[in-house]
Order: sequence, then C-alpha cells, then structure tokens
Amino acid sequence: MCKTNVYRNVSILLFGWASCASVALAQGTTSQEIQVTNTGISGLWVLANISYAGMRAQNNSSKLWRILAFIFGLPATIVTFFAVKEGNDRAYGVDLPRKGRS
Repeated sequence: MCKTNVYRNVSILLFGWASCASVALAQGTTSQEIQVTNTGISGLWVLANISYAGMRAQNNSSKLWRILAFIFGLPATIVTFFAVKEGNDRAYGVDLPRKGRS
C-alpha cells in the first residue's frame, strides 16, 4: 500500500513539473509572430467597429456587410448600436460625408 502512494505522489509531481515547464516554455516563445497576429486581430476589430458605425449612421442598405461588421466588431458594436442613430449622418460626434448632400 505504501509503494502505490509513493508511485502516485511521484507521478503527480512529474506531471506538475511537466505542466509548469511547458507553460514556462510557451511563455518564453512569445515571438514577434504572435504579437503581429494579435495586432492584426485588433486592427480587424477596430475597422469593423468603424465600418458598422458608418453604415448605421448613413443608413446603408447592405445588410450582409452590416451583419459581418457587427459580428467581427463585437462587443463594441453593441455600444455603437445604441449610441449611433440610424440615418443621422453622424457617428460618435463626427459628421460623415455623403454623396449628394449639400
């Protein structure tokens, strides 16, 4: 009975050591590639929010692009949904240009 406890304790110790070592190794390999990927995802998020705000303010009729911008910009597009009036030509205090407007 005592040997099984020793084997169990040693196996738990080895598993814990391997887990900590793999986490430490993974954190040490945060390279420029990962940072570039995170920057690209953040850039897409910001562009989706700006696009959704503009489409909502200008009352754009393209439902597909509006839905895609809403999904890629979540959760900030929920704020935009309530903060920007539909067809107001103004988003977050910025007057948006429109063709044919004098």
